Amino acid sequence: MSAACYEIMWLRGFISELRFPPTNPTPLYGDNTSVIQIAANSVYHERTKHIEVDCHYIRETFTQGVITLPHLTTDLQIANVFTEALTHQRHKFLSSKLMLLDLPASI
Repeated sequence: MSAACYEIMWLRGFISELRFPPTNPTPLYGDNTSVIQIAANSVYHERTKHIEVDCHYIRETFTQGVITLPHLTTDLQIANVFTEALTHQRHKFLSSKLMLLDLPASI
């Protein structure tokens, strides 16, 4: 999540240099509700005592309104097609969301 946040910040800066400043926050979807709550809530909890610097960076960009942290269920995570063993139907469903093109064999 932190690597994606760094990429979002870089892309937003690049787009701003092209004179197309982003007006809306960028959604950073996640399926872990605990991580989303820790990043969105700045209240200190004893269980979050040893949070890495990455989480503070995500929290800072969230409070500045640069990103939003909407929840996405695990069933709809497209990255699972690369990281988990899936049934044929599930694999076909998630890979269809990648918008890949099946090029003809003659090319």
